[in-house]
Amino acid sequence: MLKRKIIVVGGSAAGPAAAAKAKRVNAAHDVIMYEAGGYISVGTCEIPYVLSGEIKDFRDIIFYEPKTFESEKGVIVKLHHKVVSIDKVKRKITVNNLVDGRTFEDNYDKLILCTGSTSRIHSNFRQGLKNVFYLKTIDDLLKIQNYVGSNTINNAIIIGSGFTGMEALDFVKKNSRNVLIIDKKHSPLHNFEEEIQKIIHENIITGNCNFIGNVPEIKVFEKVDKVHSLLIGKEKYETDFVLITTGFEPNTSLAEMTNLSLHTDRSICVDNRLQTSDDNIFAAGDCISVKDFITKRPLWLPLASLSHIYGHTAGANAAGEKLVAKPVVRNIVLTVGEFALAMVGLNGKELAQSWFKYSSFSTTGNSRIKIMPNGVNHY
Repeated sequence: MLKRKIIVVGGSAAGPAAAAKAKRVNAAHDVIMYEAGGYISVGTCEIPYVLSGEIKDFRDIIFYEPKTFESEKGVIVKLHHKVVSIDKVKRKITVNNLVDGRTFEDNYDKLILCTGSTSRIHSNFRQGLKNVFYLKTIDDLLKIQNYVGSNTINNAIIIGSGFTGMEALDFVKKNSRNVLIIDKKHSPLHNFEEEIQKIIHENIITGNCNFIGNVPEIKVFEKVDKVHSLLIGKEKYETDFVLITTGFEPNTSLAEMTNLSLHTDRSICVDNRLQTSDDNIFAAGDCISVKDFITKRPLWLPLASLSHIYGHTAGANAAGEKLVAKPVVRNIVLTVGEFALAMVGLNGKELAQSWFKYSSFSTTGNSRIKIMPNGVNHY
């Protein structure tokens, strides 16, 4: 097998998996991983649980330090290095060193894009507001912890009641006297079935929080670089702390600039070998869509577990092997307060949209056998 120079862009979940696998396929390959942030090999799905305190320290979700990864895997790691452009014809990238501002070029034989996803930015909130936060990265986590540790919070607002918002709810409740959750949808966790949505909605209310659904628009009022209130409908709500959890989107601006083929949701199109529309560029992780086993259609599913698996496949193929990425059945588990929630496959709305005929039923039962303590009735 010919020696190759393989560059991996992104070091969260898919990137390290791809880089390590490429090096294992052929130790003679030169493998370099560029990461714009300050950490690699991060369990991003666990970040809300670090915030809640269920996981004690953010270092517990960092699985490799750069030096350890380099020594054990034989991969060169470049932190605080942002890849800003790709020349497909000359097979080279332009990199900006975010520490000293220096810009340089690097060539490749094969390139693997593992650029992940980013928080969906709320257009009503300008950058630089001191009490407005997102929750996607370790830097986001540390900013929230530092702010809460040095400021009194009486009124908190969570914008968005999807997975991240609900996972962060316990932390916000512990640190604020009053908590308001708002969403454009009529109820929280709208990707789950109606029965589950109702249970979580009731749990929010009984947990001394308020929920307002069907919110089409809000107006933001600022004072000294902070948000002090939001106008929702005709009512104004004061706030000391705003957490925006309106979802994520593929981080594919680099792929778009390179004219790689994208899906309508802006995720990167790949084949079953994770090859993009360019023969020398592969992609894996949150920046791509996977193939749904049920519908046979592309599905954007930003999960660290999938990123790791697909990263291995991309790394192996970039290194010269011919592995095939298998279709997936979506399965997601999260905790909301006392509830553990799971979703497997498609929900009723998705089944109907895909023209599947289906029947549904619901039932309740004990979460543990009756002789065991702490068992409760769940759907």
